[in-house]
Amino acid sequence: MNKLFNHMLVPVDQEDEEGIVQQALHMADCLHCQIHLLYKISDARWEKQIIDYSKRHAVDLILLVKKKRTGHSQLRTVADVDRLVDKTLCPVLTVSDQPALSSLKNIVLPVGDHLPMRKLLFATYLGRTVNSTIHLVAPANNSDPAMAVGMRHNLQKCYRLLRENTNLSVECQASPEENLAEAAWDYAKKIKADLILTSPGKESMLSGFWNNLRSKFFRRKGSRSLPNTSQIPVMTILS
Repeated sequence: MNKLFNHMLVPVDQEDEEGIVQQALHMADCLHCQIHLLYKISDARWEKQIIDYSKRHAVDLILLVKKKRTGHSQLRTVADVDRLVDKTLCPVLTVSDQPALSSLKNIVLPVGDHLPMRKLLFATYLGRTVNSTIHLVAPANNSDPAMAVGMRHNLQKCYRLLRENTNLSVECQASPEENLAEAAWDYAKKIKADLILTSPGKESMLSGFWNNLRSKFFRRKGSRSLPNTSQIPVMTILS
């Protein structure tokens, strides 16, 4: 398998430089890739600066270290994760400021209403690189019976694909949660997973009426998405 991660971009706020650089060094050592540190010039153009740099330098992974913002109790990313994934076409890895990511032994991969082939590709690469166990998770229940059957079918097919084409350790789990992001997050917390692989948009959105309303009308800003909410590192990958 070709090397998927060669150039990792790490946006740096000088106020948190030491912690961010430590996270970056650990991930670069784990994934055997080069680090590009990008220092913030302007708050107003910060996200565009990240996108432009990624395109110019063939970046294939963006590492965002979350931190608490003034007036907020929850950790937040320095840029909109979905927008970065859409504009740069490369995965975005979000991690908390503390503690540092120590290993990638258990990776959770949620399976929804379609076969997540790109997530399977990245899970296989990571699994082979650091000897991970891949945990496939899908909701066991859905208000649409046909949708529930389809997700169970996709879960079984993903399991067969990994078992028949790799020598990785693979686990398969049907969750009582109906929301895919909730299913992945709850299971990841239960097994103390090291990483969750998700896709942008609906798949990464946690449940809740007001959360869905914010997502629809305010472009997810402040919404309860996996990248924003999870203390477990989340890698968001374009489907």
